[in-house]
Amino acid sequence: MIVIDSVDKTYHLKGNDVEALKKVSLTIEDGTIYGVIGYSGAGKSTLVRCINLLEVPDSGSITVNGTQLT
Repeated sequence: MIVIDSVDKTYHLKGNDVEALKKVSLTIEDGTIYGVIGYSGAGKSTLVRCINLLEVPDSGSITVNGTQLT
């Protein structure tokens, strides 16, 4: 099971703040398959990168199979 709870991620680029993720919460049960879809720039890649820890969320928590990652 994957539990994403109130995850935020903001990028600070050239004096601008870009909120890629804002209070994202999601629970994915064992044995289910989810697709992440949306418009360009909606935060899809950032969400996946946070789940696999290529990016570290600014706040919130991610738990995979009972192990809290963030």
